[in-house]
Formats: sequence, C-alpha cells, structure tokens
Amino acid sequence: MFGVTDDLRDFVKGLTSITFQNFPIQDEGEPSDVETTESNVRKDLSEWQERHATLVLTTVKQISKLRYELCPRVMKERRFWRIYFTLVSTHVATYEKQYMEEVKRKAEEQIKDEKEKESSVVGENSSQSESTEKNLKSKTSSDEQELDSFLLGDLEDSDGGPDDGDASFDDDFDRI
Repeated sequence: MFGVTDDLRDFVKGLTSITFQNFPIQDEGEPSDVETTESNVRKDLSEWQERHATLVLTTVKQISKLRYELCPRVMKERRFWRIYFTLVSTHVATYEKQYMEEVKRKAEEQIKDEKEKESSVVGENSSQSESTEKNLKSKTSSDEQELDSFLLGDLEDSDGGPDDGDASFDDDFDRI
C-alpha cells in the first residue's frame, strides 16, 4: 500500500550521500515551525509520504543511516525528502495514486453516510416532533388541571370539616 517493495528496497540501498549532495534541486525557504512525527519524519510531507518514509526508515537501514549522515549537517530534512521522493517516484507513484484515490473514495462515502444519517434523523425528528406535540398538548392540559386544583382546591373534595351552612366565613378566619 505504501510502495515499500523489494524492488524499492534494492534501489534505495544503492543511493549514496554523493547522490543526494549532487542532486540538482533548489533549496526552498523552509518554515521553521513545521512539526515532526514520532519517527522524526517531517510533517510537511503528505500523509502517504510520511507513512512511506517511516516504513522505509524502519525497514531499510541504509536510508536511515544516510539520512542520519546528511541531516542536518549537509542538508535540511525537507531537501532530503524532496530528493528522495524525486528519486523513487518511478517506484512509488502508482502506490501513492492508489492510496490517494482510496482516501478520496472513503471521504466521499463518509459524506454520503453523513447525509443519509442527517436525512434519517430529520425524518425521525419530524415523526418524533409530531408525537411530542401530542404529548405536550395532553401534558399541558393535565398540568393546567393540576394547577387549577392546587390553586382553587379540589372542588369535589371537602376541606376536612362538615359544611352544614351554619358557620360563617368569619368563623373560618378566626380558626386560622
């Protein structure tokens, strides 16, 4: 998937420090705040290049030694990887292309899945909102009845004493 084949390993084993030092490539201005990964591979590489570089450094000891020899004493890390990927482009171009197409396909699938989820959630929400509205209406009328009963007192319930009509309101206030 990342193009680290036996053919590539054999090719990389043939690279020397002179190959890198005499390679005709211009050194561009380098941002100083570029991060590195756990294996000290530069973050200014693409995701595929970063993974490829990490695999090559761990599986082909000659390139790891060469990198140690050249960077940063002779050349900057960025220049080393630009030269490396230029030299191995014929060996890895198809792998990188396949990887990028796969990443693009997965991203499109994810967007499609997210849209399908949104539409199903919207459908669920509309049916849920209809049932929620019905529940709210019945709950609201129930709440209003409870509030009326609390404020006005239960009309069917007595206040605890017999209401024979003989007692006046003044007597009730006196008791309080």
